[in-house]
Amino acid sequence: MQPLSFIAASAEEAVIQIREKLGPDAVVLNVRPLPANGLARLWQKPMIEVLAHRPEVPPPVAPVSDALAEFRQQLEEIKQQVGTRPAPHEIVRTESTSVEDGEELNCGRWRVGTFLQRTGLLPLHAQFVMDRLRAQHGEVPPHSFGEEINLARTQLAALWRKPRPLAPHSLHVLVGPAGSGKTTCLCKWLTQAALVESRVARVWRLDGATANMAEALSVYCEILGVESERAWRAGGNTLSEDIGFVDLPGIDWRNPVAVKELGGQIKQLGAAHVHLVLNGAYEMSVLLEQTRAFSVLPVEDIAISHLDEETRWGKVWNLVLGTNYSIRYLSTGQNIPGDFVEASPEVVFARQFARK
Repeated sequence: MQPLSFIAASAEEAVIQIREKLGPDAVVLNVRPLPANGLARLWQKPMIEVLAHRPEVPPPVAPVSDALAEFRQQLEEIKQQVGTRPAPHEIVRTESTSVEDGEELNCGRWRVGTFLQRTGLLPLHAQFVMDRLRAQHGEVPPHSFGEEINLARTQLAALWRKPRPLAPHSLHVLVGPAGSGKTTCLCKWLTQAALVESRVARVWRLDGATANMAEALSVYCEILGVESERAWRAGGNTLSEDIGFVDLPGIDWRNPVAVKELGGQIKQLGAAHVHLVLNGAYEMSVLLEQTRAFSVLPVEDIAISHLDEETRWGKVWNLVLGTNYSIRYLSTGQNIPGDFVEASPEVVFARQFARK
């Protein structure tokens, strides 16, 4: 469905229009102020324009995509070329305890392990999934490659960790390296909370070791009618609103002193949920190093941004399997609120095994 434009004097009025026209499942795509023209700006109240649409129900995903069918055909051709060689089960290596980058997976006759690597899983984690598959289903895989994928999906889904539920009247602190997109994620989360969920919010845009230059956050707070503050009063901050957000400048994650100073600032905020925002377009080795650097802070889960710049969504599983954190949100694009969805195995699978 094409996006529709709604003009309103406030966020609350926009919500009413959107729900009357599109229903409760509507998704907000963008919000911008509309300046009054000429002398009218002297007496007219500023208006906002909200773009929203009702998402269509996606068609069921085919069990085997075109890419998978092509992969299977290639395997059949290889079998024909090596028909005189020993059968796969005769040359299976002994179980390996680790797999380094570039090392061949120990998959036996199973084909899905190599495919999982192509979708973004590190060799070590792809091997872990294959070991579980072979332990439960034996060395002989299903005849259908699509069924291999379904079994791998089941294994991965069983390893997913759900984030803990968030209590009402909770304060959320978004931290991350410089350039991770955490302020954009905060704006998206804030806009969804205020527009879609009709929650009363409050925002603190605080300085850290460097000044917080995220002026766009203050602009969106003004558009949404959300109270925004630039200073934290020790002992004098009580959150009476439904939800609160704290934006802090990104830091150099390679600098232990900067990370320690950030930890001290978070401690002054009292009881708060701390969310680590990572740029999903970065190489996996960098993402794991960044996660390790921020692990000294009271981080409880991860939000992954910039996923529109990454085609291998299987990378998400490396953070599930390689850290102790759950994944709470997945974000794509710079539009606010844009695509900012709660993470789940199904959301990842839809892109990881998408039809090409």
